[in-house]
Amino acid sequence: MANNLFSQSIGIREKNEKDDSDDKPDFKEAYNDAQALDPALNRRIMYRFDRHIIPWLFGIWLLAFIDRSNIGNARIDGLATDLKLDGNKFNIALTIFYIPYILIDVPSNWVLKYFGAGYYLPGLLIGWGIVGLCTGFVKNYTGLLVCRFFLGLCEGGLLSGIILYLSMFYRRRELLFRIGMFYCAAPLSGAFGGLLATGLARINHGGYDRWPWIFIVEGIITIAYGLVTICFLPATPSKAKFLSVVEREAAVHRMGLDAHGASQASKVESEKFSWHWVGILN
Repeated sequence: MANNLFSQSIGIREKNEKDDSDDKPDFKEAYNDAQALDPALNRRIMYRFDRHIIPWLFGIWLLAFIDRSNIGNARIDGLATDLKLDGNKFNIALTIFYIPYILIDVPSNWVLKYFGAGYYLPGLLIGWGIVGLCTGFVKNYTGLLVCRFFLGLCEGGLLSGIILYLSMFYRRRELLFRIGMFYCAAPLSGAFGGLLATGLARINHGGYDRWPWIFIVEGIITIAYGLVTICFLPATPSKAKFLSVVEREAAVHRMGLDAHGASQASKVESEKFSWHWVGILN
């Protein structure tokens, strides 16, 4: 009798374990599903993303570094003399840029998720373009500090915002190369910014001589680029107009496979922020 009871308990336990295993996700099957994604379709989607997204981000990052560093070129062309800046005042004007630049980083990403990166990133671009334009009309040290503060406020969430934006379109193993592609604009900005500032500093018109035109013209270029970017930069893969219906569905599906169950949302725009994950990461 004891043997019969033991056999029955073993049978019940094996049945329960089998039922539990049916409820668990089959990671091998999920892996096979990921591999089953049509390679030709996957390459075509990545090619279209590289063609329609990376060039715009490259331009945004290039203009960000040009507008951030043009104060050094303006100093050479008379900014310090006209505004009566000594070494300490100029250094304070440089430093005040980084205060909002650091503080706005995380809150900026929350706003990005709410408004959509396709509108928010160009909006930042237009914002600091307006600030740069206003810097050309500054007449005193206080005005320069205010402009530098708002410039940092507009540019603060840019880098993390671009990386978050790219993570909506590319899988993790594809991100590094794309981040490197747009980041190449940073060293190029030193060459283009200096040449551009040298030419603009020769303008003498309307009572604004030399350095103001560096900020005015570069600010106008930045605003114009931001307005154009809004029309072409997609917010999410499901809203990419340059993809066909089949390609959009595949683009959304491939990002779901890459998440490996980390998110229950079917689309990027449906994902919600949770402090739970912040606590785990900390």
